[in-house]
Amino acid sequence: MNYKKIKLNLENPLSFWSHFSGEERFYWYDRQKEQLIIGAERLCAVKNQTNEYPYLFHTQSFFEGEMRAPWQNMGGETLAFKHYYVKTSHESLYLTCTEPVTIEPKKVLEVTHSLTQKEDDFEDWARLFNQIQESFKAGESQKIVASREIDFTSSQDFCIESILHKLSKNNPNCFIFAYQKGEKTFLGASPEVLVQKADDEILSYALAGTISKTEINAAERLLNDPKNQFEHHIVIDKIKAQLLKKTSQVTVEETGLMELKNVYHLRTLLHAKDHSTSLTEWGVHLHPTPALGGEPSDYALNFLRHHEHHERGLYAAPLGIIDGQGNGTLVVGIRSALIEGKTLRAYVGCGIVPYSDVRDEFNETKVKLKTILEAL
Repeated sequence: MNYKKIKLNLENPLSFWSHFSGEERFYWYDRQKEQLIIGAERLCAVKNQTNEYPYLFHTQSFFEGEMRAPWQNMGGETLAFKHYYVKTSHESLYLTCTEPVTIEPKKVLEVTHSLTQKEDDFEDWARLFNQIQESFKAGESQKIVASREIDFTSSQDFCIESILHKLSKNNPNCFIFAYQKGEKTFLGASPEVLVQKADDEILSYALAGTISKTEINAAERLLNDPKNQFEHHIVIDKIKAQLLKKTSQVTVEETGLMELKNVYHLRTLLHAKDHSTSLTEWGVHLHPTPALGGEPSDYALNFLRHHEHHERGLYAAPLGIIDGQGNGTLVVGIRSALIEGKTLRAYVGCGIVPYSDVRDEFNETKVKLKTILEAL
């Protein structure tokens, strides 16, 4: 596929997003590489990775099989687009395989949304928490990651451009993403790399263990907390074991802290060498880590499918960018929300282990929810 390269430097890159209102489109901002990619107008779904397209946008559902409401026909594909806007530290380009369009510059919008929360869901959370604890007592699992779906309505349609602008401004250590199909938009600010590929270099994050930055001596407490260390090492051990199924060359760094706007996380980087496995194959192989599902994985997934009352859809599932050489990054779609018209469903979760406290874990999800609420 032949893509024309046109120099285009937009003061507000969201002008490109706005131009294709109503079209299928994605937004991807890698803060680590300072790389922004926007794709618009679906060209095709790609079954096998190819160098025919400059970038592919990949999404994978959390559970296998057909997604339930409100996620029907949303994601689970690897897509090429007709138009791309690419901005890095050294270039700013418009790529298109069809007739170029004229992008009119627009100013950055900052909209304050008036929100109404549907209902308090603590009783549902407590029910799920107690069911998880029963599974621990029965010796069926070590850890299960529970999630909440919190419904909000707005007095006006949600302004996606404003939300993306604020997510980018508020979350310097995160990957900012959005995917719009039809009337629905899934967006968020994820701190967690499931897998990153640079030729034969493979990287994955073990990211589990959380404390609010409002706590006294929060960083030190998190590094020395037995409950969070136990939860974190379940994730390290599983990712390492999964990497070793594909390659014998795996190294594990020392555990440290990841600082976000509202929380600290425990983070351990795992590296591997591999020549033969594609990025999307790695995504399928590693998903879900115990940071998103639980351990043992099969039991946790079956438990969540039957006991969580909402459909996860693309929440906590792999999504990201693949370039023409097959390199790229897949994050997990956390700190996220699904928007349709005046309705927003925010998704947050946390890992439950035998030492967990129901109210503490609920409060942790409330802190994580701030990522979305502060962008509204």
